[in-house]
Amino acid sequence: MATRSDYDSAWKDALAVYFPEFLQMLRPQTHARIDWTHPPKFLDKELQALIRSSARGRLLVDKLVAVRLQDGQDALLLIHVEIQTKCDPDFAMRMLDYHVRLKANYPGSRLLDLAVLTGRSRRGLDYGCLGADLMSYTYEEEDCGLTFKFPVMHLEWWRPRIVELSGLASSNPFAVVVMAQLEATSRTHPEERLARKVELVRHFEQWGIKRDNRRMLFRVIDAMMSLPQHLERAFATALKKIEQEHEMTYVTSVERVELRRAKDKGRKKGREEGREEGREEGQLRGIAKSLTELTVLKFGVLPDWAKARMEQADEATLNQWLLRILDAKRVEDVFV
Repeated sequence: MATRSDYDSAWKDALAVYFPEFLQMLRPQTHARIDWTHPPKFLDKELQALIRSSARGRLLVDKLVAVRLQDGQDALLLIHVEIQTKCDPDFAMRMLDYHVRLKANYPGSRLLDLAVLTGRSRRGLDYGCLGADLMSYTYEEEDCGLTFKFPVMHLEWWRPRIVELSGLASSNPFAVVVMAQLEATSRTHPEERLARKVELVRHFEQWGIKRDNRRMLFRVIDAMMSLPQHLERAFATALKKIEQEHEMTYVTSVERVELRRAKDKGRKKGREEGREEGREEGQLRGIAKSLTELTVLKFGVLPDWAKARMEQADEATLNQWLLRILDAKRVEDVFV
C-alpha cells in the first residue's frame, strides 16, 4: 500500500517559503516587475473570507499574494496561483469567477491571475513558449460577450529539459520543487521512484543547496514523492547513509511519522468541522490544534502570546510553524 502524496501541502509550503524563487523561475517577467525590498504579503485569510462569501462555495485557489511594484506606486499587484493536477473543463470559468470577485474587492489594485498545472495533460491549453501557455474563457450571445485569458505555467514543458532544470538548482531552489513534482507524476515503477527520490536528496550537496534550505526541500520531496510502505524502510536506510556522509540530519523517522500524522489529523479535523462552519475554517482549526498538541508535547504549556498568534495566523503560517517545531530548541523558535 502506497502512502498518499500530499501535493497540496507540499506546494503551499514551497510557495510560502520560496515565492520569489517560484516567480523567478516560472514567471521571470513578473518577478522583474516586483520591488523585493518590500516583502510579499500573503492574503490567505482575506481570500478565504471572500470564497466563503460566495454562494457557490469554495473554489480551488491556492495563494493570493500582494506585492509592491518597481515603479513605486502604492497599488498592489495581486497574484493568484492555482495548483491544478488536471485541467478540468470548468477551470477557465472558475478562474474568471475569482478574477471578477477579486477585482470587485480590490478595485484599485492591479490583478494578475497565474495558474500552474502539475499534471501531464495539456487539454484546453493554447501553446505558448518558455513553458507558459494561455487559457481562455469566451462567452458570446448576439452582441453581448467577453473573453478572459490568463497565463498557465505547465510543468510538463520542463520534463524533456530535466538536465537544464538540474543545472538551475544550484541558483534557484525552486527547481528542486519542480523536479520533485515531475518525478511524482512520472509513469515509473515504485523501485525507480525510490531511486530517483534518493538521488534528488543526494544531489543537495552537489547543487550547493544551503543547509537551512535542505530540510525544507527534503520535506517537500518527501510529501510529493510517496512510496509504498515496503519501500519506506529502504528509503530511510538510504537517507541515513546520506546524513552520515554529510553530517546532517534531515528529519528522523519518528519526526516524519509525527509530522504526517499531525497534517492528516488537521485535514481530518477540517473535514469534520467543515460540515458545520466551512471547510477552510475547519482546516485552520485542525492545523492549529495539531500544532498546539505538538508544541505542548515538546515544550510543555503553550504561552498565551503563542495562542494569540495562532488565532491570527493564516494556513500558510500555521504550516510553516508546524514544520519549524521539528527543529526548534525552544517555543520561541517555532513562532518566529
